[in-house]
Amino acid sequence: MRYNKGMEQRNDEKTRRILASNITFYRKKAGLTQDELAERIFYSGKSVSKWERGEGVPDALVLASLSETLGVTPNDLLLENTKPTRVRHRLKKGLITAMALAAVWLVATMVYFFIRITAPDFEKAWLAFIVAIPVSCIVAIVLTALWHPRIWTFIAISGLVWSLALTLHLFFRIENMFLIYVIAAVLQLLIVLWYLLLIANKLPSIKLPIGRKKKPAEQVRAEEEPEE
Repeated sequence: MRYNKGMEQRNDEKTRRILASNITFYRKKAGLTQDELAERIFYSGKSVSKWERGEGVPDALVLASLSETLGVTPNDLLLENTKPTRVRHRLKKGLITAMALAAVWLVATMVYFFIRITAPDFEKAWLAFIVAIPVSCIVAIVLTALWHPRIWTFIAISGLVWSLALTLHLFFRIENMFLIYVIAAVLQLLIVLWYLLLIANKLPSIKLPIGRKKKPAEQVRAEEEPEE
């Protein structure tokens, strides 16, 4: 009986250790802080910190919510995840992203081919490839937000802004349409500030020591004088 209890205790400790390591790994891979992850699963940051320290484990429902939020399966969180396994996961997600982007350009090529066959005199069939640029950026935004570091989402959003400006400029040949790039520049500034804000939220807060406020000299003398 003691042997069985000892085995169970060691298994529980191993499960907590593996789960703690995997939650930490996939949370950081998703570019989330403990508080951000807790907010998405409607828990407190203290609970996530407790799980990552191996001092507790989430129940089955919370584990399912965690895996969905982090873009993995419950088994990915529960099973020991060696470095080669993580590399395979990263490679698989990268390949899926590349295939999705390639599919966008395949559709654009097919549209171009169809236009050239059905309307050979149409000179702007090449615009199909221009439209494929913002569409690719939209696909990249979705997939990078799910699987990749936040810097790639920032790049994809920036690409979407400028590619949309280019597309509108080429489609609508009207006077002063080039001013669309001014709007794109302002949007790009907002995107940069948004990204810097996200980075700032990840930095540890620094509490500066604040000294006591000195009392005015008159107040000090009044307190020191004995009452008559």
